[in-house]
Amino acid sequence: MESYLNNRRSYVFNNAALLIFVFDISSKESQADMLSFARTIGALHEYSPRSKIFVLIHKMDLIAPEQKASVFQEKSQEIQSTCEEEGFSPEQLDFWATSIWDQSLYRAWTQIVYFLVPNATTIEGMLGKLADLLDAKELILYERTTCLVITHISRGSGKSNPFADRFERISSILKTHKHSMAKHTGIMASEVSFAEMQIKTGAFMFFITRLTENTNLAVVMSSDEGAFNSARVNVQLARPQFAHLDIVDEKKGKANQRA
Repeated sequence: MESYLNNRRSYVFNNAALLIFVFDISSKESQADMLSFARTIGALHEYSPRSKIFVLIHKMDLIAPEQKASVFQEKSQEIQSTCEEEGFSPEQLDFWATSIWDQSLYRAWTQIVYFLVPNATTIEGMLGKLADLLDAKELILYERTTCLVITHISRGSGKSNPFADRFERISSILKTHKHSMAKHTGIMASEVSFAEMQIKTGAFMFFITRLTENTNLAVVMSSDEGAFNSARVNVQLARPQFAHLDIVDEKKGKANQRA
């Protein structure tokens, strides 16, 4: 940290899109952690004052359930005060309570990924048209390597789905599946890919397949074999229309790489 904050300060913090800082809620050195954070965002404000700050308050599973809300709020307020002292506005801050034992970590990283996508609105517009064409309940776009959600479209009954963490749960399932494939093939998990995955039940049908070089698309629809097969073909036909979305503006790309 001393090297980053002193000797490489301008290189590390110049032209940064965002900062991700993780606090261990169980840390015995909370004052030292806050001091390190203050120095870090001070350097960030010096070189990238408009950047976004994502704060993950981690290991929340170690806090008693009845105390989680108050502990999270108290820690968030403390961090926000420090950020404001260094010149950042509340609008630049995003707080997440996370744990490795539930879907909260996936949810936080999904928001980070979404923030970095420069053409998210365009992607969502195109996905909306594709969902209408397929008559799909939901379309979920995933980054292929990390299996994190980029964005999603819900239609009809898909909007009233009671499982709010379903996208993150699918991320977890896909990640586990990739590690299983890596274990049995000897290929690194980051390089594992699959052509298509299908699930068919009496209530719904689901498939996930490649959309672009860097993304997979999950399609959820009614239990109709004909419509299901038609949707699979139409997603293949739609791939060229989405291919250009993998190309990132050079300046934005550099900013993303430095986040």
